[in-house]
Amino acid sequence: MTEVSRRHAAAESREAQRAAFFAGVRACVVFMPSYVPFGLVCGVAAVQAGLGEFGALALAAFAFAGSSQAVLTQFLNGGAPLAMAIASGLVVNLRMAVYSAALSQRMSVTTRKERLLWAAFLVDQTFICNEARHERGEHIAHPLAFYLGCAAVIWPFWIFTNALGAFAGAQVPPSWQLEFTIPLSFVAMVVPMLKTRSQIGAALAGAVAGVLFYSLPMKTGLIAACVVGTCVGLLVDAVQKRTQGVTP
Repeated sequence: MTEVSRRHAAAESREAQRAAFFAGVRACVVFMPSYVPFGLVCGVAAVQAGLGEFGALALAAFAFAGSSQAVLTQFLNGGAPLAMAIASGLVVNLRMAVYSAALSQRMSVTTRKERLLWAAFLVDQTFICNEARHERGEHIAHPLAFYLGCAAVIWPFWIFTNALGAFAGAQVPPSWQLEFTIPLSFVAMVVPMLKTRSQIGAALAGAVAGVLFYSLPMKTGLIAACVVGTCVGLLVDAVQKRTQGVTP
């Protein structure tokens, strides 16, 4: 390949990367309105938990996990030890391990730096957008550029909405009851993902257990509900596989 050909190929590659990046930006812009109430509530909750305004920003930037942030601050507000609050936030976000396993199947040739970037910005929205891109067969040569385009929208906007809640949350009228956006956001996010019997069983069992164990001290009922839901989901999946295995 001549020098001119190499330059032309490099220019085409850079152009394809830019196209993939901005495709990721466009794919995630639609999620921005839904982040506003959730981010406001998380920012307010972090301040009320004693983290302060800048602590709330740090939590949003480095945790970058709305469900974990909400659970952690709820536990702190309930008087739970810090270790229990952190552990509870990690339990809620265990689904990221499943996402990581799904992504790892296509990362055999990626570098450690690239894998760190994939891990740093892995949330429901970036995962869903990337999987949709992969299923459509788009930007196959530059998946990381597309993914970083998603992150370039989601991550800064999440920090911004948390900042609004942390610094201006006291100005929001209590009658708005923004705290209800947290469970509503979870419902809107989880329900479309329930496609198998094991997933539906886990969700229903976890919901029932959450109601039954609601009064447990230091909000440990949430952990109990997660454990019950996970066990039921695994049991249903095992029974289903065994049934299919013995069916002629």
